[in-house]
Amino acid sequence: MTEIRFKPGVRVESDRWTIDGEKISSPDKLIAIRTVLEKEGPVVLEHKFLRGARGPHTLVFDDYGEFIAYLNESAHAGDKITVWNLWPFMRDTTPLAYGKCPAEDGAVPEGGSY
Repeated sequence: MTEIRFKPGVRVESDRWTIDGEKISSPDKLIAIRTVLEKEGPVVLEHKFLRGARGPHTLVFDDYGEFIAYLNESAHAGDKITVWNLWPFMRDTTPLAYGKCPAEDGAVPEGGSY
């Protein structure tokens, strides 16, 4: 299984660190993410930073290696990672906006092979 080594994070006693908590690096979670990526398509990742004094980052991955690389390069111990299968959002949610990219004269094709 893929090894993930998170960067050291800020450990404050009031956060009540435990060995028994939910871990994004658990083999069953990584297998589930890899399976969705291989069989269904992209995943959405929300990265919340423990004591980071900044808002969460939201990213989309369609490659398991890139997903793992992101965790190794950007996540610190204690950060919260949440992952969703993107396809149900795309299938079941009305788009916020859609349209075609216009040419210099403003024209867009009525048809197209999309």
